[in-house]
Amino acid sequence: MDLSLGGRRALVTGSSSGIGEGIARMLAAEGARVVVHGRNRDRAEGVAAAIGAAGVAIGDLSSDAGAVAVHDAAREALGGAIDILVNNAGGSSTGNTSKAPIDIPVADWVSNYHANMLPAVRLCRLAVPDMVAAGWGRVINVSSAVAVQPNNLGADYSGAKAALNNFTVSLAGSLKGVGVTANIVSPGIIMVDGLLRFGRRKFGDATLSIEQVTQRLAAEKVFDLPPAGRLGTPEDLAAVVCLLASPLSGFVTGANYRVDGGQVRSLN
Repeated sequence: MDLSLGGRRALVTGSSSGIGEGIARMLAAEGARVVVHGRNRDRAEGVAAAIGAAGVAIGDLSSDAGAVAVHDAAREALGGAIDILVNNAGGSSTGNTSKAPIDIPVADWVSNYHANMLPAVRLCRLAVPDMVAAGWGRVINVSSAVAVQPNNLGADYSGAKAALNNFTVSLAGSLKGVGVTANIVSPGIIMVDGLLRFGRRKFGDATLSIEQVTQRLAAEKVFDLPPAGRLGTPEDLAAVVCLLASPLSGFVTGANYRVDGGQVRSLN
């Protein structure tokens, strides 16, 4: 299917590795002009060269000034306003995967909010007015399955992602009839380098492949495989992002697309 993304201008935050890299790669393959964002210039430029990106935007999104610098660098590389904004930068900033909610320090709750919610808010404040002026735009915020089905542990991270979901739905409602949509994609457990490093450390074997790590973690009940029978890949998520970024998705807004293999056991 032709997603009609040729020439569209896209910024994908946190795209120098992992899920973001997969999204940037597929958007570029579909013909979009993509800017790769990260904090490590060498890594971001390596991805940009590999996918034929329009350029890179280097910077930390934890401050207003940093977000402005990233936004302006992306606009310069693209030669115009951003049409497609994928807010992927984030992740657990505290690693509280073994602490109950009441054992998590308040500072850690704040840290995760800053890492997972505010970067998206900052960039939307900068990029969405241009989309409205142009009468077309796409905002896609990468959340998590735990935003709607939280674990007993890591509540500071899942709470921040839940806030991101609420922001996205509110944003969609505020953009009524202007040609700009805002949606959420929520991955389950995705096979990325972080999972591979965790598994290799846990099992004390630096030679394990991602498939071997996944099998051993599932066998030891570190997690259960979802009904799909496997973990997700960045490409699984990227395919849904590309569809939501397309002009074909103009009647889809304020929605949460779960890309989790059935991990979340609810209708929506």
